[in-house]
Amino acid sequence: MIVPAAKERGPTPPRAVVLFPDDWAAYSPTLLRLVDLLSESFDVQAYVMDTGRIDNSVLDSRRYRLVHVPPAIAKAVRLTGTYRVFRSVALALAARREAKPGTQVVAVDADGSIAAMLLRRRFHMLSLEVGRHPVARRVVGRLADSITIQSPERLQYQFGRIEPSGPRIFYVQNAPEAGPRPRVRTPDPMRPELVYVGNLIPTHGLGAMLGLVRAWPESSLTLLGLAGPGGRDFIRRNADDLITNGRLRLVEEYVPDEAIRAFLERFDIGLCLYELGTSRFRRNFNYESSPAGKMFNYFSAGLPVVASDMIGLNPVSLHGAGVQVAHHRPDALRAACELILRDYGRFARCAYEAALHYDFRRAATPLLQYLGQCARLQG
Repeated sequence: MIVPAAKERGPTPPRAVVLFPDDWAAYSPTLLRLVDLLSESFDVQAYVMDTGRIDNSVLDSRRYRLVHVPPAIAKAVRLTGTYRVFRSVALALAARREAKPGTQVVAVDADGSIAAMLLRRRFHMLSLEVGRHPVARRVVGRLADSITIQSPERLQYQFGRIEPSGPRIFYVQNAPEAGPRPRVRTPDPMRPELVYVGNLIPTHGLGAMLGLVRAWPESSLTLLGLAGPGGRDFIRRNADDLITNGRLRLVEEYVPDEAIRAFLERFDIGLCLYELGTSRFRRNFNYESSPAGKMFNYFSAGLPVVASDMIGLNPVSLHGAGVQVAHHRPDALRAACELILRDYGRFARCAYEAALHYDFRRAATPLLQYLGQCARLQG
């Protein structure tokens, strides 16, 4: 009897573990894209907090492990002011069996870094939210092999000067892969179709966008995003008539990250506005310098952008991909949109060229190569 030869197996891929301390993993494009990219060469497992506020059940259970915390307990811990410590400990406990030679730990933000420290592991920090956190700063300086962050300005704000002997630095924006060139659109200037993708809250320009579409009768606006009770109440109080007459469309169902571009290609102009002047985020460097993921999504679909005049949104002007506005008055926003419509082809081309410049795979590849190098050295 001839015994068939055993099927040859390739080398076992190295292990990568991601520690994500927030409960909105399903709405974190950078996390989703990084896990997808890691999975091409690593056996990856992302540990993410889950308090019931956001539906994370849409995540692939093979690659995401939810650290469940009952909503009542999460609320009670928040009231004590110890939730950040709690979630670092919870992540560390959930991932405690991952401390094996060669496993690469990617710790997200300060609290993920604290969790990695509790695991007694060196790690690679992924900074999505910057802030002054003295303990995490010391932990990163002592245990981080690398820091991945969006810009030199945010690196300087969070860590100050990094010594040449310190962690390796990688700059990766919250941008999708550029994909093929989008189809050429010719907008109807008498029926401009505007779109917004993101959190539906007043500080993210909700009032300004509604004011624009109300003052521009030919326009329509589609809102795609997560609306909490405050956002829904704001829309109901300020835009019921716009919804009734079909000029405002609210899309609250979950659209996977890989489907965002196809969704956006139906529109003419993407809006990216922040109104922080009267909110608790006023003079908040994290907000002012954050390169919004929605902006990069618009770029990938070849959509010109109307954006606030903020540091993090400067790629709009830098690449000629739209117009930044200093004021959110309806007349100023409409003028910016009409300027784009008059030279739409140029703005659309520049938007896609910006997408190529910030392409996630291109930017993140050096990081993944470094993770692989560390895995080989430590394995």
